[in-house]
Amino acid sequence: MKVKLDDVAARAGVSLATVSRVLGRRGAVAEETRARVLDAMDSLGYSRSTLLHEAPRRLVAVSAPGNPEYWQVQVCTRVATELQDHGLLITRPPVETEVAPLQVAVDAGAVALVTPTLTSLHTDIPCIRVDEQSAVETDDASGDIIAARLDLGGGMTTAFEHLQAIGHRRIGLICNDSGELAVQLIRRFRAEHPSRNFGIRLDDWIAQVPKSFSGGSRAVLDLKDATCTAVIVQSALQLHGALHGLRNRHLQVPRDMSIVGFGDSPTMKFTGPPATVLGIDVEGLSQALVTATLSTLKISGEDLQSVPPVFRPRLLARASTTAARQ
Repeated sequence: MKVKLDDVAARAGVSLATVSRVLGRRGAVAEETRARVLDAMDSLGYSRSTLLHEAPRRLVAVSAPGNPEYWQVQVCTRVATELQDHGLLITRPPVETEVAPLQVAVDAGAVALVTPTLTSLHTDIPCIRVDEQSAVETDDASGDIIAARLDLGGGMTTAFEHLQAIGHRRIGLICNDSGELAVQLIRRFRAEHPSRNFGIRLDDWIAQVPKSFSGGSRAVLDLKDATCTAVIVQSALQLHGALHGLRNRHLQVPRDMSIVGFGDSPTMKFTGPPATVLGIDVEGLSQALVTATLSTLKISGEDLQSVPPVFRPRLLARASTTAARQ
């Protein structure tokens, strides 16, 4: 029978959060308590540990979600390249975050998993990942090592402030119909929307559609019919589709609809018109993941930061947003 974190916590007589802190080497844990948790792991035969055996070369699984966002691909590429420069073997291309491919990587001898995914993957090796900033308020019993936090709420506030300043109040959201990033964006959209306290049903301004060109085309027209004057769009495919859908109805961006994309990419400068976006600090996130990985594998000699760095998306204003029509 596979030993779980619950079993370790019960044997040691501590909470799941305490086991998580011991595994992730974060937060204050008394030495006596830490020793009790480690003894429980040994006695139960729990295999996962950040105290990894030394080896001349180690395999690290770099993982991206299925159908990833552009910024997630860029983070994975940069992380993989830098870890290779430190003599580590890296899975190429990045392993998907589904159970089967992850297990293949673990069975092949991967000693750690590094990913820009915002949710725990429940692996039996250390999972070094990114989390959403608001998750700091809750105990994480997964034992994951949080290398950095992405402030989606702050990014959403930045987009709203920009759109409000140019007269928009009826602001919609186009996001994927699945995935943790979409879940978090919806949550932050509801929490930060400037009309949240006016009795408006914000769900009418949320369009969850497939991550596709056609999904964006359909969603933007639905939100236009719902009288939205501006939209925030999760993926580049949806954004290109939204531009196409509006053109087909003989509407213009930004005159008839202002658009803000989430995450920058080379194509965003060449859309018609160039897209205003919430840019992600790809370099900062990548470096944070690399630093945490090297620390976990005891390559750098540095301890993990007790408080992970927080990265807030930055608004890059281009021509797809303008003052709301009166």
